[in-house]
Amino acid sequence: QDLCNSELNNIFLNNTQASRGCDGICCPVNSASREGVAPCTPCPEDGGYHRYMGQHDNSCQKGLSEVEILDLFFQQTHGDEWIDSAFFWEKRATACQRKGVECNAEGQVIKIILPSLGLRGPLPAEIGLLSNLRVLDLSHNQLTGFLPSDLRFAPLEHLDIRGSRMQGVVPPLLCIKEGVNRNGVGPPGISFDLLYACENIVCPRGTYSGIGRASLPENEGEDGIQCQPCYDGQAAFYIGRDHCTDISIAGYQIRRDDIRRGLMKSLPVVLAAILLATFFRMQRRRKSNVNATSTENDNNGVNVNNDVSRITLPSQQWASSPVDEDESSDDDWTAAYSEAEDEQPMVQLARVRSDLPGVI
Repeated sequence: QDLCNSELNNIFLNNTQASRGCDGICCPVNSASREGVAPCTPCPEDGGYHRYMGQHDNSCQKGLSEVEILDLFFQQTHGDEWIDSAFFWEKRATACQRKGVECNAEGQVIKIILPSLGLRGPLPAEIGLLSNLRVLDLSHNQLTGFLPSDLRFAPLEHLDIRGSRMQGVVPPLLCIKEGVNRNGVGPPGISFDLLYACENIVCPRGTYSGIGRASLPENEGEDGIQCQPCYDGQAAFYIGRDHCTDISIAGYQIRRDDIRRGLMKSLPVVLAAILLATFFRMQRRRKSNVNATSTENDNNGVNVNNDVSRITLPSQQWASSPVDEDESSDDDWTAAYSEAEDEQPMVQLARVRSDLPGVI
């Protein structure tokens, strides 16, 4: 009250009396003013259009109907470019006749489910004026901008914007709204920091989970779902990430970009190591082949000598041991051969072998 009576804006206002009240500081909610200060015109039947203090409007505005809000939503998310033409909404068409929109028995919008349809652009804050909206699923689209704080005015129970391109932070007043994604609803004994948390609405930048947000456990002793750190390029800019391109090893996140850079830097070293290993392997194989060839040649030489000695030995024996004609007439020739064989010196064999290389 002391601030309202301080006449802070007296020099800016023509109405001195108005400057002495709170309207001289800021117009209250549900009122209209050209500059957001006195004089302020009350707008009690605006359907919640003037929800904030100090809004700039020349006159009271009529509250938007559900059809008008959906038309605005279709326009700002480029509905004529949605992937599935079956979801094309005719302007001013009844809300409940639009594909992706569900209504209750009274014909009021309670669900908007439009996942993976290529929606792009900002999410209009007027969606929060849908007074019966329970479910808003806009997952895996190309929505940009910021998550509207006005969504807290709708009685949302389920909000899913994962996989979008929204930036910024989760509005604090939305973080303390009870019931959205079971925010504030958990088993006894759960920490207050987990019970009311922005992560229950959507994972903040730099984190991710499989559902794009945290989830409180339903029963005591159970583990819920938490948003985990993620350092890839997408998570650094966008909220509601439901996957991460980093690699998790023993609970530690390693950036895939860092791995790629490390591989590029180590690639020359790896190639050099492969070339050296290949060179030494070829050298070892070549040496092995030379040794095998030498051993084979040695073995072949011994075999040839043995064979030749076996073949030439009887010939040399017959040539060097003539049989006396008289003795041959009296004794059998086989006996003479046996005696000559016994008398053949061992040196004969060595001599024959030493002559083989010259013969070959």
